[in-house]
Amino acid sequence: MKKILAIILAAVMAVSVSACSSSASNTAASTDASEASSDSGESKASDASGKKYHFEIVSKGFQSTYWQAVYKGATAELEALNSKAGYEKYSMNFVGPDSESDVSTQVQEFTSALNTKPDALGLAALDVSALLGSIKNAQSEKIPIIGFDSGVPNAPEGAVLANASTDNYAAGKVAADSMYEKIKDRVSKGKVRIGEVNQDATSESITNRGLGFIDEMISKLTADGKKVFVTGNEKYVGSCKGANGTADNADVIIEVRVPAQTTTELCATEAGVILNESDTIAIFGSNQVSAEGILTANETLQVLGSDSDKILAVGFDSGKVIKSAVTAGTMYGAVTQSPVKIGSVLIDLLAASAEDQSVKDTDTGCAFYTAENIANAEIAQNLYD
Repeated sequence: MKKILAIILAAVMAVSVSACSSSASNTAASTDASEASSDSGESKASDASGKKYHFEIVSKGFQSTYWQAVYKGATAELEALNSKAGYEKYSMNFVGPDSESDVSTQVQEFTSALNTKPDALGLAALDVSALLGSIKNAQSEKIPIIGFDSGVPNAPEGAVLANASTDNYAAGKVAADSMYEKIKDRVSKGKVRIGEVNQDATSESITNRGLGFIDEMISKLTADGKKVFVTGNEKYVGSCKGANGTADNADVIIEVRVPAQTTTELCATEAGVILNESDTIAIFGSNQVSAEGILTANETLQVLGSDSDKILAVGFDSGKVIKSAVTAGTMYGAVTQSPVKIGSVLIDLLAASAEDQSVKDTDTGCAFYTAENIANAEIAQNLYD
């Protein structure tokens, strides 16, 4: 009997040990699965959040709706890229001085932007020489800089990786070509004057536009056998190409004026001087501020129009004032950039450069519009209020 009881007890103990072993094994498997699940969850969360990139963007100003349109394009593209990524992968801080004459404020803004250690910097420089120290600091800290609009001309080699902008020199030529078609018959009827108002003589976008206009106008005029003399602001007089006349023997005088500060009112003062000259037949304003200055001067003078006894005006950019003047025929036409596209391309270039992808200059294009085509879809999409 004792022997039978011993056998039964041994069997019970064996079953108990087997159950404990099985339980331990199941617990271990459950822990491994939990850890694997936890690891997988952490990996999945990391993929969802991913690396984030922050951009600091310093524009030339916010005094015109042009810069607001650039901002609009940048914001829309940022949202599109984040939507594609599935999370807020990119963020930006977009700033600019109140006036495009306020170089010192832009220097402070760029310094502050650099101090945040962004993944990439966007810059439309008012005066590269004033920003040179900060640009060199960005370069030494390996923070990529992408230029936009006027870009960062004459920056240290390698500091600026690419630019998102209109080919401004080519755009100035477009303005000259379009104007010349309307005035070439009047040029042959005696000594005449063509005016140009530029808001400054320092930024790449303005100077290249102004010089593109002057050089192309000189080319057109000299090809038609005319002698041309350029007078006014020394930057434009000294940098233009092809002038072949003097103040005394020229058939056409191109007069270039630049205000002391970048305001519509001061541009209007400079425009008024040209519009009051009895031999003036045409005038060009190389950006929104200067074009609006021409229109402001005309409010008193009432000399603009397309008739042969009026002064033909051509502008640049857009805005309610210019659009209304073109529609009414007070201003013959204007060259439009695509500021929304500039903002969009800027974000794409910043994102690519921040992620160590190769980037290159991107021409965002331009077009000439008049009352006849201002409502066309291809033109209207580039115009802003």
